[in-house]
Amino acid sequence: MFNVTVSDIAKWIDGTVSGDPNKVITGIASLKEASNGDLSLLSRKRYLPLLEQTQASAILIDATLVYPTDKTIIRVPDASKAFDRIIELLKLDAFPIIPGISKKASIAKKVKLGTGVCIQPFVVIEEGAVVGDHTCIQAGTYVGPNVVIGSNTLIYPNVSLLKKVMIGSNVIIHSGAVIGSDGFGFEPGKDIPRKSPQVGTVIIEDHVEIGANVTIDRARFDKTVIRKGTKIDNLVHIAHNVDVGESCLLLAQSGIAGSATLGKGVIMAGQAGIAGHIKIGDRVTIAAKSGVTKDTPSQRVIAGFPAQDHMKFKRAHASLDRMPLLFKKIIELEKKVNSLQQQIHSASTC
Repeated sequence: MFNVTVSDIAKWIDGTVSGDPNKVITGIASLKEASNGDLSLLSRKRYLPLLEQTQASAILIDATLVYPTDKTIIRVPDASKAFDRIIELLKLDAFPIIPGISKKASIAKKVKLGTGVCIQPFVVIEEGAVVGDHTCIQAGTYVGPNVVIGSNTLIYPNVSLLKKVMIGSNVIIHSGAVIGSDGFGFEPGKDIPRKSPQVGTVIIEDHVEIGANVTIDRARFDKTVIRKGTKIDNLVHIAHNVDVGESCLLLAQSGIAGSATLGKGVIMAGQAGIAGHIKIGDRVTIAAKSGVTKDTPSQRVIAGFPAQDHMKFKRAHASLDRMPLLFKKIIELEKKVNSLQQQIHSASTC
């Protein structure tokens, strides 16, 4: 619970107030759900009609959105970023971490635990594992042999970190994630496909966030790498020997096949896929449901299957929408051509 004025909030984010700066804010809510005492957010033009309907005491608005209103508003250049900053300052997203080791945790003898760690009930930590300072491992998580976890890392319940994987500092791993499972390496045979041993590891660098039920396979040999600052949505699969560059955004249900390499700042939208053994350059954006089947240079926007230049894909898709009309015109032209041919034939026989 908190209690601040509109004026206080405006000072935190260098905002300009229109309306009553002395209104007291005690909560955060959406425009639809807000009630008296709440601060809400309006960052997109499409939601302007909700402005007069909301019961929020104050609304944080992008300076680019101009709309006449008697409501108390705080204008800033980027309302979404300012809203995030307010939540950080009020510590509304802070997870309460209480240092301590539960008696219900199972920790092997040759485990190194840093200072101020939080190990919750039913955590299993195997021999040779290392856990850094102020890291929190929540209930039901499995930490395999020789796993290394950095400092200030938060691991939510029921995560599996299998043997020899390395997790950096300031990492967040959400529930159900499995890191270090065997890569899918099988050779077709006459009877049962032959499994190729998967003896590599997974390295997760600092400041990475991994969503719920993400699976990241260990390398066949060498390593699978998720580099610094990358953020991974729920239900993403990353295969063996993949190298994901720094500060990438991988959205839900996207998948990367084995030995693919992504540059810095790549964005994969929902359900996009990348074939194995190809390279994606820096700052490439891959549209939703696209399938990338070949190397892609840096700073491209691609879409479709097989993925191609986004504008080219849009033009091709627009042409498909016009196909029924074009087909109808072709039939009409064929009739006219046939009619002309008949007229020519009739004239030639006279």
